[in-house]
Amino acid sequence: MKNAKLNYLKVSMVVILILFIFSTWMFYFSFKNPLKTILGYITSTGEANLTVETSGIINFTNSQINWGSGRVNVGSQSATLTTEETNNVTNGNWTLQNSGGLRIENLGNVNLTLNISGTKTAAQMIGGSSPSYEWIFSQLESGSCLNSTGGTIVFQDYGSVYTTTTEVCGRFRFKDSNDSIRIDFRLIIPSDSKIGALGDTITATAFATA
Repeated sequence: MKNAKLNYLKVSMVVILILFIFSTWMFYFSFKNPLKTILGYITSTGEANLTVETSGIINFTNSQINWGSGRVNVGSQSATLTTEETNNVTNGNWTLQNSGGLRIENLGNVNLTLNISGTKTAAQMIGGSSPSYEWIFSQLESGSCLNSTGGTIVFQDYGSVYTTTTEVCGRFRFKDSNDSIRIDFRLIIPSDSKIGALGDTITATAFATA
């Protein structure tokens, strides 16, 4: 009888020990992760910040036009010179060194208001009887030059070079596929024009816009 009671006591103690170990393990697990057990997963947030600076940059990617040395053909009253790719000299023997006009690109990261000016009139630069000094603007890439409200600009035909700063693009765009314009020139050189080296300086100025 005593042995039976002793065995029963041993078995009971083993069971109690097992239950104690199991309960202790569960308690430890719950204590280790109390908030997860009670509230579920908790999240938090952090931040990564930087500032991109405004950069307004314009550049003449083709900055020079040169017809070299020449003269009006004998018997002609004048010669016509342009910056077009073909038929750029009429009634004269000049040779255009680089066709395609002046080219301006917006290299920055903002839209710009673009202003252009020359410094001389036809009489001042060429002289003689009925000279002409004209330019025309076009878009190398469609949508590069818009008006100040973002509307399409329709450039006019050749007109006299501005001798005062004049707005050409109210919104000169900066996207790589829409950021380049072209300026072509047409000169009429009369047979009694000035002689020697003749030329003018074209200035482009810009400031950031919307």
